[in-house]
Amino acid sequence: MRRLIFIPLVIAAALLWPPPTRAYDPGVGVTVATWSSDTGHGYIGVEASGEWAPPASTTQEIRTTYYSEWRWGATILTNPLRTEWWVYIHNRSDDSIVNLLTPIMVITSQTTPGIGIERQTAGVADLYLAVSVDPVVAPAGTARTVTARLTAGWLDALGDVISAYVIHDSVQVERWTVDFGDGTRATFPGSGTRLTTTHTYGPGAFDVVVRAHVTGRAYGAFFTPDGAPAEQTVPFALDISNRASGVSALPIEYVAPVVTVGGSPSGTLPDGTLVPPDAVGHAALWWPRGLPCALYVRPIIEREGFMRSGGLVIGGATTRLVAYRYEGGVNDASDATSADTYPADAPVRIQWNTPLAGQAAYPVRLVLELETTYADGTVRTSEVSGAVSVSVVYSAVTH
Repeated sequence: MRRLIFIPLVIAAALLWPPPTRAYDPGVGVTVATWSSDTGHGYIGVEASGEWAPPASTTQEIRTTYYSEWRWGATILTNPLRTEWWVYIHNRSDDSIVNLLTPIMVITSQTTPGIGIERQTAGVADLYLAVSVDPVVAPAGTARTVTARLTAGWLDALGDVISAYVIHDSVQVERWTVDFGDGTRATFPGSGTRLTTTHTYGPGAFDVVVRAHVTGRAYGAFFTPDGAPAEQTVPFALDISNRASGVSALPIEYVAPVVTVGGSPSGTLPDGTLVPPDAVGHAALWWPRGLPCALYVRPIIEREGFMRSGGLVIGGATTRLVAYRYEGGVNDASDATSADTYPADAPVRIQWNTPLAGQAAYPVRLVLELETTYADGTVRTSEVSGAVSVSVVYSAVTH
């Protein structure tokens, strides 16, 4: 900013003018107005107005590196008589004119020499908040990057006499508030003029809204004849918001598990050996003729369930047996289990007294009631029908 000093020391027209001992009382008023929208735009306007006016009493003489030349412009026949002057500012070192193209107009009268010099100017800061989500469309459960960036354009009023502008490096985001559009909100401390965060979306479409609480300072100055600025700094604050629309997460497909009906036999062999049930189960097994069997029902998980979105697997699942339905069949046990629905841990009490010829086997027909819990907490139930194939042998062999 150039600071020009205006003081009448040379008079180029016949007029009684006070000697260069007269000082001026400076004054500057700075006002700031802000406006913002929900489409990312914000404006800060700063207006400065100032006046030089003769003081009530004479003060000390001022010596500066500049001096003024007053050129007569016109005389207005009023009461009292008024005269218009064009004031040019010279460098004392070489007499060059500083404001050749922009002389200052001053009006004097016979009663009030130097009515005063008044000036008014304004500066503007044009702010824009951009919000984006990357990627815009993605499978559900995918982490997205949410970015908000505040940019600014400046129109500074920098004059030789009066200045008004928003101080560039004072503009900053004090606080970010993000509404991710899925019921989740978060607040982040200010970090310059840019925010980057991540968020994971479930299926659906969302609008992401970011609000920036912006603060800063506006400056206005009016330069006195002795070169010292009468200046004022005014703080301001405003909220600017914008949104990223069209953000979506693809639907989630809950793929059911692939399950085979199995069983695990348990009982005491003729030699007294205890056959405990195993946890895995088998779709086909051997059991001795005429020997009571506790057949525990087991789901054989060929492929566990999983979550899929946009062709990508985004989560697994866990399947368990909740209950089963025994559909009856050949059962020679004295306390045989009847056809009905039973809890998962209840065995089928069963016995086979007659071996079948060749490769024939007894089928134990079951309907499994399954519960699959997926990674996001979703629970799905399903039924699987099938049969455990039991080959009856004479010797105490199991498989």
